[in-house]
Amino acid sequence: MPQFQFDSLGDFLSMGGDAFFVWGAYAFFAVSMIWHIIQPGMQRRKVIRLVRARMQRDQQ
Repeated sequence: MPQFQFDSLGDFLSMGGDAFFVWGAYAFFAVSMIWHIIQPGMQRRKVIRLVRARMQRDQQ
C-alpha cells in the first residue's frame, strides 16, 4: 500500500502553507502551454489575412 505525504485533501491543497506558490506555478505553466498551442494558429490567420489583402490590393 503506498504511503501518502498528506493526511487529507485539505493538507494536499494547502501544500504545507506554500499553496499560493505551488498552485501559482502550476497555473503559470498551464497558461504558458495553452498560449504556446494557440498563438501559432492566431499568427497564421493574421499572416493569411495580410497576404489576401495585399493580393487584392495588387490586383486592382
